[in-house]
Amino acid sequence: MSIGASLRGFQTCMRSVIVVDGTHLKGQFRGTMFIATAQDGNEQVYPIAFGYCNSENNLSWEWFLDCLKDALGHIDELVFISDRHASIEAEIYKVFPYATHTICCWHFAENIKKQFHRKDVAA
Repeated sequence: MSIGASLRGFQTCMRSVIVVDGTHLKGQFRGTMFIATAQDGNEQVYPIAFGYCNSENNLSWEWFLDCLKDALGHIDELVFISDRHASIEAEIYKVFPYATHTICCWHFAENIKKQFHRKDVAA
């Protein structure tokens, strides 16, 4: 689902950078909610789209990114930021072959801290 005003705002007023992630839902409604956001000029989170699937895997990420592509259309020099989930990276390159994908600096730093078991490595 995406709101038309959010799509038009992103297409006309935002940098072509989209942050995607999924969150696991617990409680009565289980599954995974996928989100696509941007950052506006005031450094606030700008919602673009969200979706729901039973689990986080290649097929569900492909579905979400296909829906996002249908809603946004072609955007030159599009950049995606995400965590290091393998399904996200694989499906971004499949659905948006000319887009750039990079990982979130915060997730990268957290992975380094876990790898070296020290908090000061990625300060």
